[in-house]
Amino acid sequence: MQKYYTIRVYRRHMSANSQLSLHTGGIAVTYDQLSNFNPPEPTKTYAPMSHQDLIGLVKSKAENSLKGYELKGEAIGVAPKTGENVGDKMFGVLTYEHPDHPDLGLSIGFRNSYDQSLAVGVCMGAQVFVCDNLCFSGDIRVTRKHTGDVRADVENLLESAIYQAPSKHLQISKDMETMKSIEISDDEAWSILGMGYGREILLPRQLLVAKNSWHYPPQEEFEDRNLWSLYNAFTEALKSSTARDIMENHVASHNLMFDVQELMFGRKDKDLLMAVLE
Repeated sequence: MQKYYTIRVYRRHMSANSQLSLHTGGIAVTYDQLSNFNPPEPTKTYAPMSHQDLIGLVKSKAENSLKGYELKGEAIGVAPKTGENVGDKMFGVLTYEHPDHPDLGLSIGFRNSYDQSLAVGVCMGAQVFVCDNLCFSGDIRVTRKHTGDVRADVENLLESAIYQAPSKHLQISKDMETMKSIEISDDEAWSILGMGYGREILLPRQLLVAKNSWHYPPQEEFEDRNLWSLYNAFTEALKSSTARDIMENHVASHNLMFDVQELMFGRKDKDLLMAVLE
């Protein structure tokens, strides 16, 4: 028997222009609405973890470890929208604010599934408050298959990961300032976008979104022609990533920008960078 639910789209404490966490084919839900989606029964080889249980663990560990941070918002999405597998995949982000970093929040992304298509995943990163774009470097990431005592293992892994999160938040803030200092031309931006497509970070349709976001920034904060503005063109395009790919794609885009920075810092002549990119 197919199960269908009518769910009102809602975002808690998020800005009006937020597009955070709504991946392709998904809808936004609240934490309480996740109770509509029940995990399957465990088997000898499969140990499900409920969506709410995962989020509850993340919040609990964050409350204990993120001293000086305040929860600013949460966004949760599920997929597919309808059918017998409605709500089987879940992705969300919790964003915390610290007074020392007013423009860049600390974000904790998480995902889960009831159909064995996704392992439990948690990733630490940052969110640009002006546009809700995410920055996940991938240095602090937790993944665990749904086997054995998955809850206990995830809890232990989260303890260490969230403890390290403030230092990663500080590092991403420094990365932001470094990227702002690197001016790039349109030719350089197009070459880097091409690298993003070649590394399969951007799909063809996302490549067009990123290119348009570079030429016509959706926020005035990204009108400067620098690597930070291009990075946010990437992350703007990645908002349409699927629950399966969204964390990995954000990590890959951050790593690409890091690779570009290394090339730029390692070669004083930017024309040599262009030769490498081409």
